[in-house]
Amino acid sequence: MWQEQFIEKIRQVVSGDPRVVGLFLAGSFGKGQADTYSDIDLLAVVARDDQAEFSGAWRQQLEKIAPIVFWNELGKEERVFNAITDQWQRIDLGVVDEGALKKRSQDSLKPLIDRHGLYDTLPATIPWSGPNKEYLTYLINEFIRVFGLLAVANGRGEYLLSVAGVDLLRMMLFKLLSEEVERADKGGMLAWSRRLSEEQLDLLATIPPAAPTRQSIIDAHLACASAFLPRARRMAERWEIEWPQRFEDATWRHLEREVGMKKPASLM
Repeated sequence: MWQEQFIEKIRQVVSGDPRVVGLFLAGSFGKGQADTYSDIDLLAVVARDDQAEFSGAWRQQLEKIAPIVFWNELGKEERVFNAITDQWQRIDLGVVDEGALKKRSQDSLKPLIDRHGLYDTLPATIPWSGPNKEYLTYLINEFIRVFGLLAVANGRGEYLLSVAGVDLLRMMLFKLLSEEVERADKGGMLAWSRRLSEEQLDLLATIPPAAPTRQSIIDAHLACASAFLPRARRMAERWEIEWPQRFEDATWRHLEREVGMKKPASLM
């Protein structure tokens, strides 16, 4: 794979930079799950006082290996740099200090440079501590809110807009299923089959493609609700999250009045 040679060139370039205490492969390469389509995720351990200088030089170091045609910088406390070469090779680098590295685990990293033996101080793995209950509460309420907006799009005949609404609902179903996954590290967004089980993927596949017609939009919204709501309710019960019953009931009444959509018996 092209990545192996590229990684070795990065290691050689960075090894001469004394500001870099450690350089680790993260992402799919760090977990040993990479394929020819994987990007290169790197984690550089640099003392906080040296991070600004190192970050400013990182693009120049990368340009020694390949021309960069896309560059993006994210974050303040923990900087992340996204780069794409002229051959569309994707390289992401996160910059952390030794304290932030301790939040990682050995099964998610592979050392390339480790001047202080930091890898051996990390836990073998990080156990799953349950879903993010605050986010799960938000996700349930947001699904019901977007679901109810069907009445607006239907009333205005905005069926193209409604197609976008179905896409939002489908993505919220994916995020709900991701919260079910009992792993601290869920995996990358470009490999759903590694993140979700076959049963979860089959559930996502029940959402039909939406055409910009009234009946197609209604059918797709009902399919989203039938997949999402029972699953979300079971998660809410398991993790003792209060279900927004009044909001859900009001939304179904609203859709019956405005769209003629009745709550399916399977959701009663």
